[in-house]
Amino acid sequence: MTDQQRQLALQTNKLQLSFWEKTSHFGIVGFLLVIPLTFLSFHLKDALNGTPVQLKTDEIPFLIVPPIIALLFYKLQVNRLKFKEIHTSLSREELYIIIEKTGKELKWYPQKINNDFIIAKTHPSFFSGSWGEQITILFDTNRILVNSICDPDQKGSLVSMGRNKKNVTRLTEEILNASR
Repeated sequence: MTDQQRQLALQTNKLQLSFWEKTSHFGIVGFLLVIPLTFLSFHLKDALNGTPVQLKTDEIPFLIVPPIIALLFYKLQVNRLKFKEIHTSLSREELYIIIEKTGKELKWYPQKINNDFIIAKTHPSFFSGSWGEQITILFDTNRILVNSICDPDQKGSLVSMGRNKKNVTRLTEEILNASR
C-alpha cells in the first residue's frame, strides 16, 4: 500500500487497490460482459463490412441479462471495499496487542506492518471454500479502519464463506471490549 493509497483510503473510507488487484477483485464483471460484447462486435463487424445482420430475438437476452448481472456484481464488489470504522482511545501498543491476538486466533499471516497500517492474509486449506482473505487495518487519530476482502492476489473469488465478515466483526468486538 502506497502512502497515496493510504491517504485516499482514509479520506474515502474505501480500500484502494492496485490495477492488478482491481482486475482480480472486479474480474466477474468483465467476465459477465464478454458474451454481450462478443455479440455486439460480430454485429458491428457485419455492419462495417456492409452486410448488416438483423438482431435476432433470441439474442436479446444475451445482450441484456449479463450487463444487468454485471452491474449488480460491480455494486457488490465496490461495497466490499468499504472500511469498518472503529473509534477508540486505545494506544497503538494496545491495538497491536489486540490485533496480534485476534490474528493468531483467526490465522492471519502479516504481510506488511508499519506505523500507519497492517496488511495480513489468510491461507486456508483446499477444502475450506476460500482461496484466502486480505485483512487491511489502517491507523488514524482516535480511529482505525478495518477491511477484509477475498485475497486479490489469489484466484478470483466471489465468496469467502463468511470469513471476511468474521475477520472484521471479531477484531471490532475485541477493540470495543478493550475500550470499555
